[in-house]
Amino acid sequence: MTAFMAEADATSSPGATPATGGGAGAEAALYGSTASHKGAAAAPPPTVSLRVDRAVLEQRDLQGRFSYHGRAWRPSEKQVDDRLCPSCCPTREDVLGVLPRLGGLCTATRAADAVRSVFPIVEWLGRYKWREDTVGDLVSGFTVAVMHIPQGLAYALLGNVPPVVGLYMAFFPVLVYCLFGTSRHISMGTFAVICLMTGHVVTAHTAHHDLPLPGNDTAPTPPPEALPTPVEVASAVALMVGAVQMVMWALRLGVLSALLSEALVSGFTTAAAIHVLTSQIKDLLGLKLPKSPTGAFKIIAQWVSICGNIGTANVAAVVVSLVTMLLLTVNNEALKPWLSRRCPLPVPVELLVVIAGTLLSVGPGALLAPYNLTPLGHIPIGLPAPALPRPALLWDVAVESIPIAVVAYTIAMSLALIFATKNGYEVRPNQELLAQGASNLVGSLFSCMPVTASLSRSAVQESAGCRTQLTSLVSCLLLTGVLLWAGPFFEPLPRCVLAAIIAVALRSMLLQVRAAPGYFRSSRWDGCVWLATFLAVILVDIDVGLGVGAALSLLSLVCQGVRPVCHLLAPLPNTDLYVDPAVYGAAQRVPGVAIFRYAGVINFATRPAFRDNLYRLVGLNPEKELARQSKVQQGQLRDVGPAGSTANFVEEMKREEPQDADLHAVILDMSGVVRVDAEGVRALVRVVEDYAAVRVAACLAAPSDVVLGAVVRAGGDSLRVFPTVHDAVTAMTAQAGADLSQARV
Repeated sequence: MTAFMAEADATSSPGATPATGGGAGAEAALYGSTASHKGAAAAPPPTVSLRVDRAVLEQRDLQGRFSYHGRAWRPSEKQVDDRLCPSCCPTREDVLGVLPRLGGLCTATRAADAVRSVFPIVEWLGRYKWREDTVGDLVSGFTVAVMHIPQGLAYALLGNVPPVVGLYMAFFPVLVYCLFGTSRHISMGTFAVICLMTGHVVTAHTAHHDLPLPGNDTAPTPPPEALPTPVEVASAVALMVGAVQMVMWALRLGVLSALLSEALVSGFTTAAAIHVLTSQIKDLLGLKLPKSPTGAFKIIAQWVSICGNIGTANVAAVVVSLVTMLLLTVNNEALKPWLSRRCPLPVPVELLVVIAGTLLSVGPGALLAPYNLTPLGHIPIGLPAPALPRPALLWDVAVESIPIAVVAYTIAMSLALIFATKNGYEVRPNQELLAQGASNLVGSLFSCMPVTASLSRSAVQESAGCRTQLTSLVSCLLLTGVLLWAGPFFEPLPRCVLAAIIAVALRSMLLQVRAAPGYFRSSRWDGCVWLATFLAVILVDIDVGLGVGAALSLLSLVCQGVRPVCHLLAPLPNTDLYVDPAVYGAAQRVPGVAIFRYAGVINFATRPAFRDNLYRLVGLNPEKELARQSKVQQGQLRDVGPAGSTANFVEEMKREEPQDADLHAVILDMSGVVRVDAEGVRALVRVVEDYAAVRVAACLAAPSDVVLGAVVRAGGDSLRVFPTVHDAVTAMTAQAGADLSQARV
């Protein structure tokens, strides 16, 4: 424990031990005298009595006494020569001693560990508890398979591909994810935002050329095979998305998902939900609309087109849509919570609605048959044959696939982290990149769009008792029967039913708009990121909005990084705690010592801010102080008025008088510095040298090992460093007293 006691005179209390330890007196000449700026004849500053239970240590002493294993201070020239002498080269015995250890790296155990790291299914399946976990996985697998059917059929329409593609996405990629994925609870497959983003690419690359005008036979007509089919484009997008994710995995870029802040994801998904809802208005109302507009402000143009063609709405489609939405809303808000307390299995209301809509549309005498509702269309039986997408399409969709890959990974990784934290296990970000990349690569061979995790299915899968990814295997097994036999049953289903399912599923994403004020209250930067992302997605396009949000998030990181937290510290009485006196009113400033705390990064971009904040808070700019002293000695003034004006001389001296004439030491508290580069180290050295020029000692205190190593590597050996702020204050105070006594003599 350390005791601080401010005294009016220059004597120390009997219990004080102002020993500097570690050669403080030997290095005092580096900074010159630490007396007042106005000369040694000035009144001595008051001192502070300090009592410590250990000797005061400098960083060199700490490293020498306690077996420091980090990057220590540079050795002398002789030591460097000894280290590089030929006798230090490895001998034959050294090489022979290392070879057995190298051979041990290729043992069977290490090979098995490598296999388990790449294929997590080997690990969890080998430890599977069949008695405890089988029932939960079977029940949740059946439940998720039931959800895959209506969602797969519905979300495939968002991608402008046949409905059966949604069922393929619930089968092939899910099987691959079971082999490579580390999350036990996320449900891979269709997701509204990813399907919509893929649908934009499909529409852009399958638009038919305008037909020649009547009587103009010279205009060339492209052959039918020149335009790719929607399935071919969607498969090409899935292949490129998988390739991008595999490249990210190879480069260990799983951490990039953390750069997409919560505000960005919220604003992006909210605006994307509006895109999805707009695309379903046509089927909800049974409208006859012209070709959808493209480019900026297309959402506005689509709503203008909807309002202009509202007279073509099908009344039966409107009624069916409203009834479906009402049933699903009542189920989500009232029936599902009530049943969850009484039955462990959720009621598949969505599937029941799909089956009811299909039965009411089958046959000429069915209830919905006379109203000319648009049916779902042909659903083939069986599994598709594997086929590679057109090579030419891959380069056409490469750039558009990058944002889809990033968004798909971010959504799945976010859900994986949520469920892993809730259930007490870990997921590996880079392994998830491998799992999703492999899923999309394999899915592209079987006519699939890019896949990601679904929040609704994942939540149901977890609540239904899921324990492992065996749930997904059970789900795929049940979907095999649908693909092989039951697919044609859903062909008469009206599209307005699926559109209503999508609209209700979007409710949670649309309600995220209520979170926008909270982002502005917590941080202006987060609020601006949310608003800018939302507006860019709405007014321009989905991929552009994502780019705008990501750029603004990175800009906020940079701006906040170059605006660090800076303040002066003062000790609390009878403690060795140094705090901000603006926060703790009982803190008492150490006379003649300025303790500057800087929290942030010191690099080429922040060094001006570091230096300016230091000079401003300490109250002494060495450059201005040297200029002031020179003017005092030479009697020279700037040309601010008539030459020889005594009034101007007096006014200038008032403006340039230092704020603290008793300052004799500046301590830089480095405990809040997380990183420093070579430019930052040079800035520290320059600050110390500038203060030494005006007879003020400066030193560093409490740097982390990372910062200390960077200082040593960048040539900051001349800096005086203390392991704690308390050691620095004790040494600087004792040194000032010793210098003052020597000046008196």
